[in-house]
Amino acid sequence: MPPAPPFRRRDLLLLVLLAGLTAGWFHLQRQATVDVENVAMKSVGTPEAAAWERRVASFGRGEEVLLDFAAPAPLDWFGRLGPLASELTALPGVAAVAPAPGRSPERAVVIVRLADATRGEARSDLIATIEQRAGATARATTTGGELQLAIGGAPVVEQALALGLQEEQRRIVPILAAGLVTVLLLCYRHVGVVLALLAPAVLGIVWTGGIAVLCGRQQNPISVMLQPVLLTVGVASGVHWIEAWREQRRLGLASGEAARVAIAELRVPALLAATTTVVGFLALATHPIPAVAEFGWLAALGVALTYGLAMVVLPALLPLLAPHGGAPRGLAMASSSGDRISALATTLARRSRAIRWGALLVAAAAGAMALQIEVDNDPLRILPDHHPVRRDAATLASDLGGSETLDLLVPAGSALADDAALAPFVAATAARAGIAAPLGPPERAANGDRLARFLLAPAGSRAREELFAAIESDAAARGAPDVQATGLSVLVARDSGQLIRNTLRGTLGSAALLFVLFWIGLKSGWMAWLGLIPNVLPCLLVYGGMVLFDRPLTVATAMISSVLLGLIVDDTIHLLHRFQTLVKSGHPPLDALTAIFRGTARAVTITSAVLALGFSLCWFGELTTSVEFGTLAAVTIVAALLCDVVLLPALLVAPPRAAPPAPAGPSAGPSAGVAR
Repeated sequence: MPPAPPFRRRDLLLLVLLAGLTAGWFHLQRQATVDVENVAMKSVGTPEAAAWERRVASFGRGEEVLLDFAAPAPLDWFGRLGPLASELTALPGVAAVAPAPGRSPERAVVIVRLADATRGEARSDLIATIEQRAGATARATTTGGELQLAIGGAPVVEQALALGLQEEQRRIVPILAAGLVTVLLLCYRHVGVVLALLAPAVLGIVWTGGIAVLCGRQQNPISVMLQPVLLTVGVASGVHWIEAWREQRRLGLASGEAARVAIAELRVPALLAATTTVVGFLALATHPIPAVAEFGWLAALGVALTYGLAMVVLPALLPLLAPHGGAPRGLAMASSSGDRISALATTLARRSRAIRWGALLVAAAAGAMALQIEVDNDPLRILPDHHPVRRDAATLASDLGGSETLDLLVPAGSALADDAALAPFVAATAARAGIAAPLGPPERAANGDRLARFLLAPAGSRAREELFAAIESDAAARGAPDVQATGLSVLVARDSGQLIRNTLRGTLGSAALLFVLFWIGLKSGWMAWLGLIPNVLPCLLVYGGMVLFDRPLTVATAMISSVLLGLIVDDTIHLLHRFQTLVKSGHPPLDALTAIFRGTARAVTITSAVLALGFSLCWFGELTTSVEFGTLAAVTIVAALLCDVVLLPALLVAPPRAAPPAPAGPSAGPSAGVAR
């Protein structure tokens, strides 16, 4: 083994310092708590949020756990459930218990209203106790046999999401790490190189998690994707550093010097790639749903930390962990033959016009389909189909007509605030399609506000949004435009509408910012435009495909375009930067394209494979936010790779023209194609 280079001691001191800082952040990260009430999944600063705040101030939160009992034969329900009602009433944190008959003599429902002061972990413990007591009552053997129990209500759904989130974190990250390590070992065949490549991503995750806890952030169904995203993005970006390092090692440089030269060589494209990725995530930071906004700024912070740490850590780690002998081993490019690569570049150049027109037609079709996309922001959909809470919700909907409620808030002084005007409005609302039944007479608060409550029939977000708008329009026609629909179901449905609008604004904003960054980084408006095309097209294809396969847009999948626009452009940036450098140095465009396929395309292929594999491993998750986001991200990345290796070359190189007759005298030389 060659002697240690003179800078090794300084690098060791740096690594020890980083290890100490990382240990502190890791200790802080382990103190993270879960948002058991899914507060971050509800929008803030919207009219619906303001109506909910007034409803809580006047009438309380009104959170209820529904216990639906079914018996094989008619029972004396008072005798069977009376003791349970007394037990539950005596529990700290329970405001009221109301047994009610079901739709048949064989069914009965117990409604348990939680006290407003019962929040956080105390609320979780109370719900678990209610479920335990109800389960014991159902299993008790008395006349009539064992009962079937279904448990529902918004607090139960939120509790299930919180528990599912904790399990998801423990399941996904180890699977993802194992998959990435396997792929990287196949590519580089050296454990030390793989560890060096993984280190910046792991440090970025730990530091970001610690900062999130320091800022008081809690885990939610969206934040479950943060660690997989940062790990995948960090590893994929590190591939470009490692590939450049390997090239310098082939030229005879020692590991440490090769790492510094590689970082200096890629500083401009890497900084531009990091900036575009950060911009893509920051486009989510103004979203009205706090969970999405938090994911945006935390992911942007994590990416920035990962890129910064890579520039510091890799020159220190590679001399310690990488091989000290000759050039490092690794998989050769699939197209190792220079003649084949040259033929491929020429083929793309000759067919560039057809490729361009084909891409235009595909983009038009995908864009037209994407405009028809539906939205479904139902929290129950986050849980897997086989989850007991989803099964119980279906049972409650079948027995009661629904399991979700609608509250109509009638402010004091409204034209509908008195009983004479409110009664016909309530009757008309109860008769509407989508309303299962009224929930008792309207309530009156001390300040004069009125609240009419209804049980909602099962429906999607768009149908619910239309129903609520129609009810409010009816109130306005009766002289009460101040009547507002409120409650969790209203927040969910109307947040879905905001989701579409914010998705469109975020995507357009991200695309505009990326264009500006491309222009600044590449110093060419035309190159910026060319760089944007192969990255916008995959997003259109994914949303068009969702319509084709009848998949709705959710909170998780709505983030795909904004997030991936900032992510998949990384490979495009490296390709364009390399192409631009070669052309400026005097290479004809077709020769530059051939050189790209021989060199940079390897890193692009590996990064795309790592990203696609990383996100596809989210299929092993249980929460649909993980599965759907991972699936669409993997598909988008594969589509982006195809655009980078097929469409982008066709945009960069014009089809070669037939050579004119050679003029007399010295020849100026043939033109193999022109870059604009």
